[in-house]
Amino acid sequence: KIRETLRGEKAERLSNVPFSISIGEEVPKTVHFYRLPARIVEYAPQYRDYDYFLVGDEILIVDPSTHRIVAVIPA
Repeated sequence: KIRETLRGEKAERLSNVPFSISIGEEVPKTVHFYRLPARIVEYAPQYRDYDYFLVGDEILIVDPSTHRIVAVIPA
């Protein structure tokens, strides 16, 4: 459902990032995050106040206050 919701969003898809795509990894401050749409928080409230960005075929959910990855979802 998250994939379907984000499919219509205009977010840049990154490739060849200089960090590991894994939960807990800190993302460089140069990476631009996008706000998760409110409709995602309606069915996935655990992601409230989190942002996301796309790398290759994956959606990375991040905590914008720590820049750490909290979830990796196949896109």
